[in-house]
Amino acid sequence: MRSDFLGYFAAFPGLRMKHYLLPFFFLGFGSATAALSQTPQPGSVFQSWNEVQLIVPVVRSKDAKGKTVNRVTATFNGIFRLGRKDVDLVDRRMGVMFDFRVNKYLSVITGALYRKDEIVKNAPHTETRLDFGAILSKTWHDFLFRDRNMYEHRFRNGRSDTNLYRQRIQISHPVKHAGKVLFSPFISEEGYYDLGARSWVQNEFYAGISRSINRMTSIDIAYLHNASKPANVNGLSLNLKITLK
Repeated sequence: MRSDFLGYFAAFPGLRMKHYLLPFFFLGFGSATAALSQTPQPGSVFQSWNEVQLIVPVVRSKDAKGKTVNRVTATFNGIFRLGRKDVDLVDRRMGVMFDFRVNKYLSVITGALYRKDEIVKNAPHTETRLDFGAILSKTWHDFLFRDRNMYEHRFRNGRSDTNLYRQRIQISHPVKHAGKVLFSPFISEEGYYDLGARSWVQNEFYAGISRSINRMTSIDIAYLHNASKPANVNGLSLNLKITLK
């Protein structure tokens, strides 16, 4: 279903970072484009996925060109999702993620998230997630490619714990006028592989735009399609990002 990232690159240890990222990213682009053409399955529902992020630089330094770079960044997030006919609050989450920048191509991430949901009415669940992974990124002809690979352990109250591998590929490109960025269209796809069941159990696809509101605030607006049980989701995603400078 998805490419074996580690196995692919292990076969080519001598390739430079800026060369070997591109083939993988283009494979991801094809996979995400295919997801857009999927026909919603019977039982699909509409939901509104909303998130607020507070992005806090923790450690800063200057690179070789004298540009300020965030070496360690903390992102605090609050998430709420609305669904069903009476617009119920079906999912709420809060968490924090730390990003440790190794170089311009690689970041290491770790974080925790608490979730309470009621996807099926009158059947609430709670869980705590612990995450660890890495993000590869590369800019090529103004296209930004990002590949996030992450291991996730879920402590689930009243249910068996689970372990997942998550891979998210995102491609974006700025639209400019008179040298100024107006907005940046993007597409992304994330697959969830259940390590216990040894199968891909969920897939999320987004297509939207990112737009800066001011020097501290930006917003992502996107169509989303989530293929998972008990029902597939089609909906609107809003993500407000506030960055402390």
